[in-house]
Amino acid sequence: MGLIDKVKLKVYPVVSRYISHATLVEGRLGNGGETFRCLFVENTDLMGYMLPRMYDDRPAVLRKWRIWTPSLPRVLRDHSNSIDMCVAVLPLSYEPKFEKSAQFRSQMLICSFMDMSGGWTEIKKRFQHNKRQFSNRMDKRPTFSCRVSKDQKDFELFYNEMYAPHIQKRFEDLADIDSYSHMKDSFDKGFLLVIEEGDTCVAGVLCEVQNDTLLARRTGILHGDEEYIRRGAASAEYYFMLKFALEHDLSRVDLLRSRPFFNDGVYSTKRKWGATVYPDRESRSWVFFLIPEYSRKVASFFQINPVIVCRDDKMYGLVGWNNEDAPSEKDAKEFSQKYYSPGLDGLMLIRPHCEEPVQIPFR
Repeated sequence: MGLIDKVKLKVYPVVSRYISHATLVEGRLGNGGETFRCLFVENTDLMGYMLPRMYDDRPAVLRKWRIWTPSLPRVLRDHSNSIDMCVAVLPLSYEPKFEKSAQFRSQMLICSFMDMSGGWTEIKKRFQHNKRQFSNRMDKRPTFSCRVSKDQKDFELFYNEMYAPHIQKRFEDLADIDSYSHMKDSFDKGFLLVIEEGDTCVAGVLCEVQNDTLLARRTGILHGDEEYIRRGAASAEYYFMLKFALEHDLSRVDLLRSRPFFNDGVYSTKRKWGATVYPDRESRSWVFFLIPEYSRKVASFFQINPVIVCRDDKMYGLVGWNNEDAPSEKDAKEFSQKYYSPGLDGLMLIRPHCEEPVQIPFR
């Protein structure tokens, strides 16, 4: 690394606290075709992640510029009549400045773990139906097997033929592939769970054990092949992680981080296995959702992009509700069935022209 690169590496974290990229976009929302204008203020990859989930097609970029981050309240005042929402990723130190104006705040990533208490029967009760069915089949007539490996050849296969192609195919332009050396360090401290279908190694999980916790560092599917996933290789990864933790008397399986959106594939999979969510205590920023007006369009946005938010040291699901009437008991039950996850205290429903969301507690 040259001198200029080293200087940039040290200077960037400081500069990014005070200067942010601002991008104003407009497009048709994915669920109804209404035009939605959003201002993103951030120095991360959040906008790239969110845009395909927000809009039917590629939105128009109306303006791109850099702003002095402390001046964001003034920028928002100037745009309050011309935007539907602002999404701002800001350092934690900005929280007092936006405590009143930012109606909701989330995190770039949230954490989750599997509680191993109660034994296999109790653990399976936390699974959603299809995962319980898979586990029951594996208990009786397993189609996959698993072995623990410290073999360098297995690591080479895992990194080059499973992990890297799986991440590349799944996340495409947003793929963030860990370096070989970084993954090798984790392997040297831990081991691989190698998932086999017959004589073929089809998947793997890079693991470590710390204290009484199994850390699932990274997963991979052979060649990133969807056919192996359809046959259950990805589910087998979770099944054998849990079995390993039980057999070694570990109290939890740490599933690390995922995006906080309910429709995120990684979060959704963890939720189906009954994972408990909790805030990322190591995060150094907040994702603020700043809403000038509680319109139908804002409710529609959160209808197609429900997200986990933090309020009063608790976590809630934030969901859009565009019906004129308040949700009935039946509606509330359906919402709970659709979005419940251990670790969430309930839901908050955004409605048009109502600044205070409807609260649905999880029982």
